[in-house]
Amino acid sequence: MRGFRLVPRKRGVAAPPPRLFAALPLPESLRREFFAASETIARLLPNSVFRPVPPGNLHLTLRFFGPERGPVDRGRIAALLRERLETWSPGVLTLRAAEVSAFGSLRRARIVWAGLEEVGTGENEPGPLPRLQHLVEAVAREIGLAPETRPFIPHVTLGRLRIPSRLSAGDLAAVRPTAPGSAWSSAFAVGEFRLFGSFLFADGAVYECLDRFPLDR
Repeated sequence: MRGFRLVPRKRGVAAPPPRLFAALPLPESLRREFFAASETIARLLPNSVFRPVPPGNLHLTLRFFGPERGPVDRGRIAALLRERLETWSPGVLTLRAAEVSAFGSLRRARIVWAGLEEVGTGENEPGPLPRLQHLVEAVAREIGLAPETRPFIPHVTLGRLRIPSRLSAGDLAAVRPTAPGSAWSSAFAVGEFRLFGSFLFADGAVYECLDRFPLDR
């Protein structure tokens, strides 16, 4: 199955440069429930329209950096991230899965995603997650990347639609498990974020963890 694993290297063949991104990992139990939800969504649509993200590729993206050995150098990114975490560390984050929605619109959905929310913060009080994303964004700008213009929405991409399609809010809400104690309804702790490389193969992308950054110093 495609997903997070070490990328095999062929002797004498240079691997194509990966696309780098920073992301928060998710518990395996939650990734399983997210994937089950995406399979349910796929059954609501015509065959092959919806492409679920494999369980091993599910994560919360903080920032894409671009292809390595283009304008991007993973060593410099890692050094800058560590330097900034020396001056401010968010501590362990406590998150919980929230609603299921779509980018585009429900009439012409392109990407289906599950939101994540912080636990233990006030209604109008921003938690450490937006500040962490701002820290990663600042590193992207420091290495010369254009600012991200879209607002940060903490989410996990469940799947993409080959053809923009209509979905109903009721159908999306119904894919959430309702059993007591499900991973979807349980808070979970995140003690690090990671720098990943996305390697593209004929059967899809494979993610390799290149570096780890503890959130609690």
